[in-house]
Amino acid sequence: MTNSIAVARACGHIAVTAPRDTASTMPNIRIIDSISDAGSASRPNEDAAGGNATCAFVIDGATGLGGKSIVGLHGSDAAWLAQFAQSSFEQMVRPGREMAEIVQEFNACAANVVHEAAHALPIEPWNLPVASFQIVRIEDEELVTHGLGDCRLFLIGADGKVIETSALKGAAQAEREGARLALAHAGGFSAYQALADEPTVRDELRRRRAAYNSPASGVWTLGVEPEAGNHLASEMLNPALPATGLLCSDGFAALADQYLRYSPQELVAAARENGLSTLLDELRRIERVEDPDGVKYPRFKMSDDATALLFEIIE
Repeated sequence: MTNSIAVARACGHIAVTAPRDTASTMPNIRIIDSISDAGSASRPNEDAAGGNATCAFVIDGATGLGGKSIVGLHGSDAAWLAQFAQSSFEQMVRPGREMAEIVQEFNACAANVVHEAAHALPIEPWNLPVASFQIVRIEDEELVTHGLGDCRLFLIGADGKVIETSALKGAAQAEREGARLALAHAGGFSAYQALADEPTVRDELRRRRAAYNSPASGVWTLGVEPEAGNHLASEMLNPALPATGLLCSDGFAALADQYLRYSPQELVAAARENGLSTLLDELRRIERVEDPDGVKYPRFKMSDDATALLFEIIE
């Protein structure tokens, strides 16, 4: 059985709910711009972004930790999961469907694919594919965001008020401190472009990832555990309309969260005025020219995958 046939068979149960008629006054989401860039030419891009008339989202697949690929598509299991989530969300996120239900159904489907591809062989918990996501969607004429993991949302209302959030609050600071210790141990990027390739660092990252999607860690993700749908971080959003928003993987959000080049409001304004490609160029210049050794800005990779989606919400 080919992997593509396995995916189709494993996911045959996914139902797409037709949109309901909604009032003409319901807010609308319009995608303005998007960009996605691999952090290294030697690795697949494990991010994705997408949307439809009622939602916009970004997905960040977690790079594998040295294990063998299970599914064997898109260059890595993380890349496969991100692409699979993108296409699934664009079909499944429809008026009348709860986000928790969608995540439960998606993760159950992904689990079927993974376990069929593994041919009943045991899989180390740290080698299971996982991904973060953040979505903005319209639910019953209200604007809501849901997420798992460390993707970011920056939203600026017509009155200039800023809304920023992530499902993992404080993730940027925790990663910075962890990277600082890992860099000191590994001897910098001169030896390892990705610190997860250093054996001791990799073992610690494997230990942490093995605990994902369990009450022990409190970190829930897209992947193979349907229970994650019951642990979404959800918030009602009430920006003055029209509003402009930016959904980012943590690799792109580093411009504000790690490198402190912009405030959230400034980052959204720069994206709107100058375009996402200009911001991506600046991001890569910081990482590869200004601080290629991670001394000024400690991080686990010289450059992470970076994805952003710029959108507006209008009445």
